[in-house]
Amino acid sequence: MSSNNNTSITLAILQIQNAFRYPTLILGFILLIGGVLGNILNIIVFIKVRNYKHNACSLYMFVRTFIDLYILLAGLTTRILTTGFQIDFTLMNRIWCKTRLGLSNINSESTYTLICLQAIDAFMCSSPSTGVRQKSNIRIARYLAIGTLCFWCIHEIPYFIFQDLVIVGGTHMCIGTNTIFAQYRTYFTALCINTIIPIIVVSIFGYLTVRHMKTIAVTRTLSSLTRQTISMALFQIFAVLIFNGPNAAWLIYSAVTTNVVKDTYRRAVEQLIASFAATYSYGPYASSFYCYCLSKRFRSQLIVSLKELVCGIHTNQVFPNNQRSGTRT
Repeated sequence: MSSNNNTSITLAILQIQNAFRYPTLILGFILLIGGVLGNILNIIVFIKVRNYKHNACSLYMFVRTFIDLYILLAGLTTRILTTGFQIDFTLMNRIWCKTRLGLSNINSESTYTLICLQAIDAFMCSSPSTGVRQKSNIRIARYLAIGTLCFWCIHEIPYFIFQDLVIVGGTHMCIGTNTIFAQYRTYFTALCINTIIPIIVVSIFGYLTVRHMKTIAVTRTLSSLTRQTISMALFQIFAVLIFNGPNAAWLIYSAVTTNVVKDTYRRAVEQLIASFAATYSYGPYASSFYCYCLSKRFRSQLIVSLKELVCGIHTNQVFPNNQRSGTRT
């Protein structure tokens, strides 16, 4: 009787593994291909138009584009190979085992910090107060972008020390060798820094920005560049909520049920859901271009930039004075 029970559980696990494997793989390829293409187009547009030199929000978007591209190429690609094809380079190379997680965390924490700064800058740009709008400054934005990268590089130094390739029960495993730091990563880095805090910050400042934009007097005083970057930032906030909301719910559930006794079937199901949620969480890194394309002005800039790049057609773009000065009106 017990043998039949075990056989049925094993068959059920195999069935659900097959059911989860292909959707996870398909989602991963969609995010990878669409995200890499989108970020490359973002780079082309930002370099051609050069708004990032005059506007703080555009600078955050420009820096994020390179970070997101790295995360997709180095992080999502290896995840697809691991979950879809059982090729895990962290189990084959000790250096990659020690560096992959740290580098991924540096980039993911940096991009979420820049998204928060982007949301705060959109709030300041849309403020009815001229004094608040003037606080959106390209010089300060440069310092904040550089400071963000430096801070998270220092923060991740322990990962390069404690993460290691070890043998547990005759099996190679790439794990954290320090229990305290492993718990810090699970409960604070993954749950708070990369998930809950960005959701709270972008939700609050996104809501306040929308309230400002409903004021006709404020909207009329903003330059066309400022209105464009504010709308692009709001679309990106929406994407963060869509992709990070389910992942936040799953991480909270995992933290709450850590000490719960689970049977084999439940553990297998949760492992598959965790794998799908981890792949789904790459959405913010792949969706920025498609969020920006909701802006009519960005679509026009994309077409002009591609014509210049592919056909060699140079279009003289005339910008009004208030657009050149970013948020000053």
